[in-house]
Amino acid sequence: MDEEVAESLISEFERHSGIIRPDRDFFLNILLSADVPGSSRFYEVLPGNGQLLEEFSCHHYLSLRRVLKNKNAKNYSLSKWKSIYGTIASELGIFSSDALSRKIRTNKDLMNIMAKCEHPFSLLGKLQTWHYQNARGESFSTTKPILVIPKSENISKILDWEEKNTTYRKEIGSFFLRYQKRIKPEEYFQS
Repeated sequence: MDEEVAESLISEFERHSGIIRPDRDFFLNILLSADVPGSSRFYEVLPGNGQLLEEFSCHHYLSLRRVLKNKNAKNYSLSKWKSIYGTIASELGIFSSDALSRKIRTNKDLMNIMAKCEHPFSLLGKLQTWHYQNARGESFSTTKPILVIPKSENISKILDWEEKNTTYRKEIGSFFLRYQKRIKPEEYFQS
């Protein structure tokens, strides 16, 4: 990817609300090494590397997952099987960057924002947070998509989409068998 384009994407990524402060050089190197050919594909996959930030009561893991091609966002029809896969993944709380990329393309508001965007690319990332200490001694986690559409004037539509696609989990089970159960946001915010 061109350095000027990558720099502007990282600047927009840094301005995104609700995430930890990204390591600029780390993510810039990921974008600079990305191969983004001029094809009809909507997105290109980025390597799964991310940034870990440890705080007193939680850990955050921020990663970039896809480079989205703004000009290829329009005129998309979702096949029946991909729609079923996306619905199942969403209901199970599985974070699938492919399914989320399809969800972006079926959201008319996001497509209009991307179509008006003068920048050739947008970014899809992921922020995972694990909360280990709270008043009740329980462990919780969130997985949130991060959508960066450069110079978007309607950030509320983007943030609404991110929140709608955020999953909340609570660790349950006995000492020997523990697993993450998907919970409602209300239960998460009561912790």
